Amino acid sequence: MKTLHSLVAAAGLAAFLASGPAMAQAASEEVKRSCRATTGRIASMIENLKRRGVKDLEQGVHKPSDNWGEQVATYMIQAASRSDSLSEAELASLGYAYCVERRPRG
Repeated sequence: MKTLHSLVAAAGLAAFLASGPAMAQAASEEVKRSCRATTGRIASMIENLKRRGVKDLEQGVHKPSDNWGEQVATYMIQAASRSDSLSEAELASLGYAYCVERRPRG
């Protein structure tokens, strides 16, 4: 549970810092839709693997081929590996925040 609180606190801090004037432009609706779809799919894969008892999530999750998507998948795998108590929805939410924040600029 402590890990979950740490992850939530880190996500909150990242969201707070990103909301300041340093953020050059808001994410487009297309970016948000893409992040929602990608992180939902990855969270579902991770949840299915965990239910089946797969320990090496890194090997079981099919990562997107682009660098951005791969980074998001890796982040989500690391979060899921560190906390057994994250729900699929919580994992997708963490991944979404990371995805939008780390999106390619331009």
